[in-house]
Formats: sequence, C-alpha cells, structure tokens
Amino acid sequence: MIQTNVKQLSDTEHQVHVTLPQSEYDRVYAEHASKLGNQAKLPGFRPGKTPANVIQKQFGSKIHEDTVSELLQAHYVGAIESSGLVPALQPELKMPAVQPDGEFTFTLDVVTWPKVELAKLSKLKFDETTVNVEDADVDAVVERLQKSQVKYDVEDGRVAENGDQVTIDFVGFVDDEPFEGGDGEAHALVLGSGQFIPGFEEQLLGHKAGEHVVVNVSFPEDYQAAHLAGKEARFETDVKSVAKPETAEDDDALAKMLGFDDAAALRADAQTRLESEAKEASFQVTRDAALDALLAANEMTIPGRLLEEEIKNTTQRVMQNMQQQGMEANDEMFADEAFKKEVRERAERSLKLSVLIQAVREMAELELDESAVEEELELMSKQYPAEQHDQFIAWIKGQQEQMAGIRDRLLEQRCVAHVVAEAKTKAVSKALSAWQQERDAQA
Repeated sequence: MIQTNVKQLSDTEHQVHVTLPQSEYDRVYAEHASKLGNQAKLPGFRPGKTPANVIQKQFGSKIHEDTVSELLQAHYVGAIESSGLVPALQPELKMPAVQPDGEFTFTLDVVTWPKVELAKLSKLKFDETTVNVEDADVDAVVERLQKSQVKYDVEDGRVAENGDQVTIDFVGFVDDEPFEGGDGEAHALVLGSGQFIPGFEEQLLGHKAGEHVVVNVSFPEDYQAAHLAGKEARFETDVKSVAKPETAEDDDALAKMLGFDDAAALRADAQTRLESEAKEASFQVTRDAALDALLAANEMTIPGRLLEEEIKNTTQRVMQNMQQQGMEANDEMFADEAFKKEVRERAERSLKLSVLIQAVREMAELELDESAVEEELELMSKQYPAEQHDQFIAWIKGQQEQMAGIRDRLLEQRCVAHVVAEAKTKAVSKALSAWQQERDAQA
C-alpha cells in the first residue's frame, strides 16, 4: 500500500518520498465525512440527515485536514522504518502545495548520524593516569576539620572579640522607621565572619552580655534589596550572650568530637573517602585523554541541523544550571560571541563523542550486564542512611530518564575501559592534591 523512495542528498541528509494510493485517502476522507455528518447540526436538517454535498461544502476543509492528520499518523513511522534510515533528529515533514492526481504524497527530510570508520584503537597514544592519596592529603583533611569543628562556650562577663559568637536581638531602622527583614531574635553571629553588612560586626567588639548597642551602618550601593541600597540604617541591638570559640586540643579530641574512637579511626575514614575520590579522578583524567585521542584520530562532520539542535539544548542546560545555583542568566551573556563559540564547541564535541562511543560499542560488541546496574544503584544508595537504601533503589528504578542516564554512563565506562585496554598508554601517577589544584585552575 505504502511506497517509499529514498533520495540521498549527502552522507547524513536524505529525502524520503512517501506515496499512498488515492483510494486510501478517499477511504479515510469518507470515514471523517460520515462521522461529521452524523454529528453536525445544521439549520433545516435533522441530525444525521444532512446531505453529503452540504457537509462537503460546509466542512470540506476540516475533513481534509483531519484526513491528512490521520494518514500521517498512520504511515509516518512505517515510512521511516521502510526507508531503512535511523533518524538522528525528528524528521522534517513537507507536504506538496497541491496533491498529484490519483495519489497522496508527502516527503520526510531525514538527518542521520554520520558514519565513521573507526581508526585502530591500538594506534591511539595517551596517558593512563592514576591519582594517588598521599599522607599530606589526609593531613589536609584533618587540618580542615580542625578549623571547621568549633564549639562555642558562653562565658559570663566575657568581652566580645573577633571569632567570638554573640547572641543578639536587634531591630533595624531607616529614617526612624523599622523596615521589613531588619529584625531578629536570639541570632547567633560569629564576629569577623562577614555575615552582616560591613561595619555591623565591628561595632559589637568590646561589648558584654546585657549591654544595649546602637549600631549605625550604611547599606552598600549594590545591596540586593534595592529599596535599602545606599541607605543609612540604625540597629538597636541587645547582646544576650558572648561565647568563646573552642577547638579540639589534638587529633584524638577532634576524632571524639566527630564520633570516632580516636585519631587513627578518623584518619582511616578520611583515607577511605579520599581513595574513593582518587579512583573517580583517575577514571575522569584517563577518560578525557582517551576521548581526546579518539576525536583526534577520527575525522567527521556533524550535520548542521543536528549541531544547531544540540547547541540549543546545551544553552538550555547552561541556563538551568545557572538558575539552580541562584545565578542570573541574562540575554547579554547568551549573545556574547565567546560564550556562543564555547557552547558550539562543547555541543560539537558531545555529538562527535556520541558517534565514536557507539562505534566502539558496536566494534567491540559491548553490552551492559544488568548486574552492573544493580551494583551502581547499591553504590548510589549508600549516600543515604542504611534504612533508606531499599527505598531509594525502588524509587530510582521508577525514574525512566534517570535509569537511562545511569545505563548510558555505565556503558560509556565500558567503552572507555576497552579503548584504554587496546591503546598504547603511558602510566602516569599524580597526587590527589595536584589533581585538585589543576581542576580548580580550570574551573
């Protein structure tokens, strides 16, 4: 019944011309006309008794549109399947301005993924990096914990110093009128932390619990609340308590503060966590090197329509990430030529790697064992309390999009591991701290 004729315009662009016999169009048209005739209520005719010529004159355009819509829905997928093409994008539908006599036709513009003859993996050369945890890395974690784990002990009569925690009640005034959001009760403030606007914390230095302090400040010109920006303000402040900061005397005390038996247990926990980070870093560094080598060894051109669609999607993801981080995504930034260039390069790289990863998978006949998925879900569940592991796994298994992403990631890992195993790699070791510095410099 359906006939398809494929015309190749380029390696990745095709036209699928679809032809249906006029009888198929007439059959569907008659069904819609009959259905409408039974439902139509026109002056002078009883429902279901309106002559066909009247229905045709009154509703001919709508019947044609409904007929075309049904024919496309019924034969669109079949036309693609019979063409033997695998679209990389939603095919573009084109209808002739006037249908030819004796048949119904439409055309689909189909963009396919570029084909690549994969270069021999054994000829690829790159570094296989192992990121190692050193004693200094563990020392740095303990040192950070030592600085961050601070307890505050209230001392009667203590005069507030920088680093002390004062508990205050306050009410703010602008032009002798209290303003919204300018008051607080029992607010704990560490002096010198910069938590409040400039000048506020400094005026509490030297005061004790029970004292009333009038704090005079100016809101910055660029203050986030526009109605307060640049305004002079007065805060009537009561100091309720002053607490001295206390840190652990040594590593054993720090360990007990954090719930460990002793310093050795604390360091063992830090070692385990850092080794997990180092393992992931080793994979990421080697992965990037392997993919860079794959890209360099395999030339390809991404179809224009496919690239433009990926650029649009990449831009959308950037915007969403910025909004989630509380950053403003303005039109000026997206119009910036350097930004557009970066997005274009990122989108093109992503598409090329998709093609290459798929080529590696097909060449090596790599498949994903479901046991690997279960192991990954079990690992992911460990970020939650033990009693919630099963609940998390049951929930995420119901999230189709996330599960597809997990499977894609695991399959990519298998492909990368295969490339690393086949290529000529040079073993390189790197300290975790050095990797962290490099990563921070690139951010």
